[in-house]
Amino acid sequence: MEITIDQIKAARALLDWTQDDLANIAGLSKASIQNYEIKKTEPNSTSLYKIIEAFSSHGLEFIEEGVRRKTLKTKTYRGQRGFVDFMNLVYETARNKGGEFCVSNVDETIFTERLGQENDNDYTARMKSLNTNYSFRILIKEGDTNFVASDYAEYRWIADNDFHSVPFYVFGDNLAFLIFNEVTTIHVINNPEIADAQRTQFNLAWETAKETDV
Repeated sequence: MEITIDQIKAARALLDWTQDDLANIAGLSKASIQNYEIKKTEPNSTSLYKIIEAFSSHGLEFIEEGVRRKTLKTKTYRGQRGFVDFMNLVYETARNKGGEFCVSNVDETIFTERLGQENDNDYTARMKSLNTNYSFRILIKEGDTNFVASDYAEYRWIADNDFHSVPFYVFGDNLAFLIFNEVTTIHVINNPEIADAQRTQFNLAWETAKETDV
């Protein structure tokens, strides 16, 4: 898409970014950003794409009238079929984007029970076979030795009083909460700022968690 220099400046102002900030995040030189903004040169299609992606990854979108923060995108999955669809989303994100996958408050026995053994085996095999660059870390209750995902994930233990009944996943730009009531319900929020904030909290918990025996 085409965007104007005024839109780029407005986007920087909305995020309180300097030209240095935009250059670093977009993978461009500060001189290039300066030249674009004083209209000395025009960004080529590759540079324009990098600029748009930099702002998009931090929650902004360009519209005809200017620029705005993205509206919060949510999706809910229900039941076993919904659980399978959610795990497919996790897999596709790992396959296509890679990155950090952070999962907490996991009881693998419940996951297998709700997902179904055959579906769980299929998901595990597909994750194990991936060659993409991703890391997968899981926090479980201290003493739990069900390391079903150890072929592709690293486990650590958290203390019993820090363990909660609602697991969460952080992957890509998504934060998901899994609620195991009578019907499994999974709420997924697609927002890079929210995902990054939760990932930061997970990393703090990971640093103080105990290493397991695997």
